[in-house]
Amino acid sequence: MTASTFVVPRWARALLVIAIIYLFLVGVSSLESGIKVMGADTQERLFSSVSNPLVGLFIGLLGTALVQSSSASTSLIVGLVASGALALDQAVPMIMGANIGTTVTNTLVSLGHVRQSQEFKRALAAATVHDFFNLMAVVILLPFELLTGRLSWLATRTADLLTGSSGSEWKSPIKEWVKYPVSWLKDGLKQFSLDGTPLGITMVTVG
Repeated sequence: MTASTFVVPRWARALLVIAIIYLFLVGVSSLESGIKVMGADTQERLFSSVSNPLVGLFIGLLGTALVQSSSASTSLIVGLVASGALALDQAVPMIMGANIGTTVTNTLVSLGHVRQSQEFKRALAAATVHDFFNLMAVVILLPFELLTGRLSWLATRTADLLTGSSGSEWKSPIKEWVKYPVSWLKDGLKQFSLDGTPLGITMVTVG
């Protein structure tokens, strides 16, 4: 006698994926809003050391190694740039550091095959290819960016081409949908007498 297997319908899985993506965007928006709430003085104290590209590189590396998700760390960096707390040229080394930090994940995955010598050998070789690719990309591109600034310039030009540089803003419907939960969160936290930096830190933490 076998138990029947419950299969989740495709439409339910699709709705779940959409809900998770929406929740992810709300979290990033909460991070961005929390940084804004902290004020310019707090932002300057938090990110003054990031002006050193090597420090920014290691912050991105360490952050990604800790959370085991380059998507999470780079999304945080994008939110910081969007809020104005972080300059684009400061974000470049941090994103490169995040790419190095994500190499820890594939090495950990290869360790799952450690009991089978041939499997582990192949898995570690594949992980090492990924490691060397990200390391060599940073070794080549970071000095190029520091000497010429062309990567951040190219990114800015690409953004101008996609969004326009005439000063008119495109009203994104997704941004409108995302801002409501963030404003509810902000108003709810204010009910607990939170304001300024404590409010910003709490929003960042929740995000």
